[in-house]
Amino acid sequence: MATTKSFLILFFMILATTSSTFATLGEMVTVLSIDGGGIKGIIPGTILEFLEGQLQKMDNNTDARLADYFDVIGGTGTGGLLTAMITTPNAANRPFAAAHELVPFYFNHGPYIFNSSTGQFLGPKYDGKYLMQILQEKFGETRLHQALTEVAISSFDIKTNKPVIFTKSQLANSPELDAKMSDICYSTAAAPTVFPPYYFATNTSNGDQYEFNLVDGAVATVGDPALLSVSVAMKLAEEDPAFASIRSLNYKKMLLLSLGTGTTSEFDKTYTAKEAANWGFVQWMLVIQKMTDAASSYMTDYYLSTAFQALDSQNNYLRVQDNALTGTTTEWDDASVANMELLKQVGENLLKKPVSKDNPETYEEALKRFAKLLSDRKKLRANKASY
Repeated sequence: MATTKSFLILFFMILATTSSTFATLGEMVTVLSIDGGGIKGIIPGTILEFLEGQLQKMDNNTDARLADYFDVIGGTGTGGLLTAMITTPNAANRPFAAAHELVPFYFNHGPYIFNSSTGQFLGPKYDGKYLMQILQEKFGETRLHQALTEVAISSFDIKTNKPVIFTKSQLANSPELDAKMSDICYSTAAAPTVFPPYYFATNTSNGDQYEFNLVDGAVATVGDPALLSVSVAMKLAEEDPAFASIRSLNYKKMLLLSLGTGTTSEFDKTYTAKEAANWGFVQWMLVIQKMTDAASSYMTDYYLSTAFQALDSQNNYLRVQDNALTGTTTEWDDASVANMELLKQVGENLLKKPVSKDNPETYEEALKRFAKLLSDRKKLRANKASY
């Protein structure tokens, strides 16, 4: 009898310890963020294909998809489009696109989206009609609430002069955000001077019409939406038990993968104060956007890397970015086949580059490490759920 009692006590101690371990390890919150950048979305598309391939190998599951592993996926511009493609369900309630289908999407449709013959002399460079057509064709009537994981897709309302963040978690309080994924994707891509602003309407909880007048989320300085994506995860921590581990800004319990679309910061032209001393409006307008974009991306990475390092969890954050784009690859709308091939090569070459001057680990090695963490965390969460 004593032996039986001892066995039962030991059994429950092991069970409690095991469950506690699963709870601790399984509470890791995972976030994926994808920058804007037009046709340069081919670069993060190539990275996502590599990552999903690694996850499929590790879990021996060819049907494994990125949405199965990330709690929050955020994007703006072309990053918002990629976010929608990997989180919007198809008829089988699986992601609309596998990662290996992302780059072909750009090759198939980029030349028609960025067709300068559709633009206006004194208006937007492109009319956006083909973009809207292909989005409606691909996503149909699917709405935000149907996304397979939490998303954070940014836009900016020029009538209210406020950012609009499309997230599933806000639908209970703001049902008007439950827009069609096609409308959301066009809105986040509607960069001023590039595509026309986009108007559409949804319904409030009272059944009243709610109007949106939207342009690209980068207007709200979220060309790199990593901070936005983290903020959405942190907000979820206030109400969703699955996110409770990061409630106190505990970055040790977060995995963040941030994908850029490339910059020219290493090779871009620079200027001295003497050279710019007599510049007026026109001269500054020719260069200020590139400066702002580069600075915004750099500062977002700086904030996040500092926060993760402060908690000795720098390995939980990975920014994948090529800072040495040259020639046509720097253009966000050059959808020639030759340039798209170059962008694909940039993504493939990036995998072989070191993460930083201080970190000899290549991006390929870092992504494999991330894939292992994502796979382990998914299995631990599944084991926890089985108890």
